[in-house]
Parts: sequence; C-alpha cells; structure tokens
Amino acid sequence: MTILDRGLPSPGVSPDPMALLTPHSLDEALHLLAAEGAAVLGGGVGHTLRRHDRHRRDPASSGASHERDATSSGSPSERSERDATSLVSVGSLPELRTISWSGEHVTIGAGVRLSEIEADDRLARTWPIVTEAAGSVATGRIRRLVTLGGNVAAGDDSHDLPVALAAAGAVLTVRSVSSTRTLRVGEVNDLGGDELIQEVRLPIPSGRTGSAYEKFLSRGVWEYACVNVGAAVRLDDAGAARRLSLAVGSVTGGPVVVDLADLRGAVAGGALIDEVARRAAASTRPYGDVKGSAEYKSRMIAEFARRAMTRAVRRAEETPRSGGEST
Repeated sequence: MTILDRGLPSPGVSPDPMALLTPHSLDEALHLLAAEGAAVLGGGVGHTLRRHDRHRRDPASSGASHERDATSSGSPSERSERDATSLVSVGSLPELRTISWSGEHVTIGAGVRLSEIEADDRLARTWPIVTEAAGSVATGRIRRLVTLGGNVAAGDDSHDLPVALAAAGAVLTVRSVSSTRTLRVGEVNDLGGDELIQEVRLPIPSGRTGSAYEKFLSRGVWEYACVNVGAAVRLDDAGAARRLSLAVGSVTGGPVVVDLADLRGAVAGGALIDEVARRAAASTRPYGDVKGSAEYKSRMIAEFARRAMTRAVRRAEETPRSGGEST
C-alpha cells in the first residue's frame, strides 16, 4: 500500500492521507471499490490535476468551465474522489488492457491508453472517428497516460472520446461486485461509487460506412475544445443515407446526440449536410466562456457539424458498393 499526499489543503484543514491500493485482478479491484471511501484511479491525469487545485473553482471566475461548475456537483469521478480515503489503481489490470474483435463488435478495455487507440490501424480503418478523437487529446505525453475508461468516466462534456463514441453508437459495460450492466455514453453520470467501466463496445459497421471527428480549438492543444463534433453515416448503393449519427460536445448536457432519424433515406448531398448542421446548432445549448460566447459557439457547432458530416459522407462514398444494399 502506498500513502499519497492529497495536495494543497483548504485553510485550517488537515485531511487524512489517502491510500493507493494496487489490485492484481479485476475481481480484487471490484471488491476493494465496494469498501467505504474507495474511488477508482485510472491513468492518474485527472487525479493529479485535481490534487493541485486548492479549492473547487469559483463559478464567477473559473473561466473555461464556469457554467458547467455552476450547474453541477462534479463528475462521478470527482464526487467519489472528493471524499475518498483510498484510491484503487486499475489502469494496468490485464483484463482492462486489450482491444478485441468479434464478428459484430470491437471491444476496447477501459484501461487502454489513448495513444494505443490512436495508433491502432484496424480501428482506424473501421472507426476513424474514434482514433481521430483519441489523437486530438492534448499532447502525446498525456495520451500515453490517459485511459479510455478514465476519459469517459470523468463525465466532462468537452472530452473528445465520449463525443466520438456517442456518435458511433458505443455502449459501456459497467461492473460492480454484485452486478454487470450496460450504459450509453451519455448515461455515465449514473455510475455508482462501487462501479467500474470495464470496457467500451462498438458495433462493427457494415456496408458503405464513414465517420469523422472534428474539433475546434480557439487557443492551444492543452485547452478544452471550443466545439467538438463526431459524425457517422452509412450509405446504400444509390447514395442515400440509411444511417445518420451526429454527436456534439462542449455543450450543456454533452455529448448531445442530435435527432436525425427522419432524414434517413435522403440523398447524402449538400442539402442533407446543411440540414444536419442546422439541427446541430438548433438542438444544443453551448455556454459562453473564455473561448467564445454562446452565440459564437452555435455558429461554430453548425460549421464543424458540416465539416464532420462532409468527411464522413466522403469516406462512405469511397467504400466499394456492395451490389444491392437497400436497407
């Protein structure tokens, strides 16, 4: 067992030290998480950043994320870690460190690092939206530390992977000592304190499918996105869109999956893409911050939704025709 310093304390407060527990199996980790005061530690990036925050951000002066903090009590990982007396380190557990393929799904373990996702050639061919999102996170050094599960469990509307995974139709397998269940990416705030994301499962797309991720940074790569959008489309042999999906991040309640169901069957051309962009802006609620006003971000949401869907359609068009797909 390792004892950790909690970081800078609040004035007049002397918190107890925090224990770092390193289980050797997933089952052992789940039993440790079931104990009172236990919280999950993945790659450690989020925890390290929080340790160096003396206080919770003031909604009136916190800059980039002040409206998120003003309307929520923190992500699941922040809430559980705030009162934790021990951290259960799971980032290196073998059960969480693989990418596996079956006939219908690709399954990515929650402990897989973003750099590994970014570099996976097969995943890049199948779901480029996911590898592009992973490759857009901060710097190479950070991507070698951050785990997929930690990035998703943080519940941050500006994180890249949740947007891409939501657009791709991913589901999360969530484990505790007593149960296994599945969640959508947008339901991650329902995670219990004794629960752990075990894996992320993506459907293997069929037919003429394309996907793309677009991210707009108003400042440097170390900043949260001003706008981030993921798009996926499947075309039939006549060029009509049989599946359409678009998710928007860096907005209230994000990632928000835009309702495009009634557009299925339309020809995947400029008119369809313009309508997707219009709906993306109309159905999301960006917040003003140091990266731009809400009005400015709405315009950027429309523009980057157009770019993402245009690239997704182009990739689908480059896929060979199947010779008769119509549904």
